[in-house]
Amino acid sequence: MGCRSPRSWAAGACLGLLALAISGTGCERSGGANDDQGAVEVPRNVRVLAIAPMDMHEYLTISGPVRPVRGTDVSAEESGEVERIARDKGARVDEGEALVLLDRGMLEAGVGSARATHALAVFNESRTRELFKVNSVSEIEMRQAEARLLEAEAAVRMAEIRYERAAIKAPFRGIVANRYVELGQLVVPGLRVVRIVDPYVLKLEGAVTEREVRWVAENMAATVTFDGFDAVADGVVHWVGFEADPMTGKFPLEIHIDNSDLEIRPGVIGRARVLKATHRGVIAIPRDAVIPRPSGAIAYVAEGSVARQRRLELGRDQGLMVIVNAGLRAGDQLIVRGQRDVHDGSAVAVQEEAAGVDGTLPSDPDVVTQARATKTGGSVPTGDDR
Repeated sequence: MGCRSPRSWAAGACLGLLALAISGTGCERSGGANDDQGAVEVPRNVRVLAIAPMDMHEYLTISGPVRPVRGTDVSAEESGEVERIARDKGARVDEGEALVLLDRGMLEAGVGSARATHALAVFNESRTRELFKVNSVSEIEMRQAEARLLEAEAAVRMAEIRYERAAIKAPFRGIVANRYVELGQLVVPGLRVVRIVDPYVLKLEGAVTEREVRWVAENMAATVTFDGFDAVADGVVHWVGFEADPMTGKFPLEIHIDNSDLEIRPGVIGRARVLKATHRGVIAIPRDAVIPRPSGAIAYVAEGSVARQRRLELGRDQGLMVIVNAGLRAGDQLIVRGQRDVHDGSAVAVQEEAAGVDGTLPSDPDVVTQARATKTGGSVPTGDDR
């Protein structure tokens, strides 16, 4: 027995140490679990938008090339050599102003000859009339004298017209867009000489579908923006096609644009907005605040320091705004920044309150506000638009 005691003691000691190690490990795990249960959730910083009823304007956007209402190639009506280019490319001209003058020496001589013949015919007619009164000439001679006078008058008029037509003139007020002849060149009737356009009134040529055509009518106002230009112009629907194009199935239309300051150059692509409908007193929110889910759209509102999920029933949309038919009410604090980092019941800290109905602040980067203005087709709305 005495020989086995040391071994038993050693074994007991080992078992005791092993039990102590296991006990210590269990205490550490228990302590870790208690620490997790006692942790406090860090609130998410968010921006909110105070929901209020507003009027939302729904627009129809029509795109197409912008061209002059009037533009034509002016051709020569007489033969002759180009003597002078009175108004060159880029010149602004008035209606009837000479653009190109041909050599009119022969035509001028023709006018002089016709006038001389006319003077003789006037004298002969007057003398014959006096003789006719005293029965010295017959009636047929009297009629012949009158006819020769009329022919002479017509010849003078024809010579003068040909002389005037040798000065090629602007058919309307506009700008010389191109010139096709040079000094000394011999032109013949029908040859293109210059091109003139009227850029003071432009037309946007677009088309609408069978669903959209019922919203457009002549004399409706339009706001037009242009690719590559910062300018915004006022326009008016001038014409709506009665018949759809058989190739595209769309109805053509024209929108006339005032360009009296010549700020817009023809040939650019224009985008016209025509007011389609006005939805009054609706709840409309930024589309960015809506989170799509397989079960439907949701959004989050801040209730005190807690985020709450709301299921939404969406209606019509315009640009970056969408109408909410159900799910939100006036006075709700809609989360418009940080909404994708929260869930129902998350702790939130409201750091900002949006100034614009689209959820923006004046301090937002220009790239954000400009992008929003581009997508909505105008300036970013503010709280005053509610």
